Amino acid sequence: MVENIISEMIELIEKKLISLKHILGLKPKQKEAIEEENMEGIESAIDGIQSQINIVNEIDSMYMLKLNELKSYTDIEDIAQLNDIKYPRAIILKDKLAEIKSLLQQIKVLDDDNNLLMSEKFAETKERLKNLRQGQKMAKGYFVEHSGTMFIDERN
Repeated sequence: MVENIISEMIELIEKKLISLKHILGLKPKQKEAIEEENMEGIESAIDGIQSQINIVNEIDSMYMLKLNELKSYTDIEDIAQLNDIKYPRAIILKDKLAEIKSLLQQIKVLDDDNNLLMSEKFAETKERLKNLRQGQKMAKGYFVEHSGTMFIDERN
């Protein structure tokens, strides 16, 4: 029974790995779109990432149910406490969990870089808009249209 639960958990983890690898593949595309200020590319990357996050969330929910079931049969609090000799598939589960942890760390590094780049691009755009507004104010001062008549003082 416990081996079956562990096998089901491994299947869920493998599905999660597929989604995480997909997210990892989208992060460089997101960065490229940010650098190019390609809003459609940014939106497409974010949509793809969000789609995979939704899948991961569903997998995590199912995984938690299996984990609770496993805990009730084995009296463990953590997967690390599983006896590898008694439950040989536990080794595979632990390895897959380590792989997930590694992928999540890689994704976080890329995500932090993308967020920083996005902030920089936003600051640049904000500065350009500020300068544009100042230019518009100055232009309005130079190109004031006068309705009616103008008087010229010729005394000087």
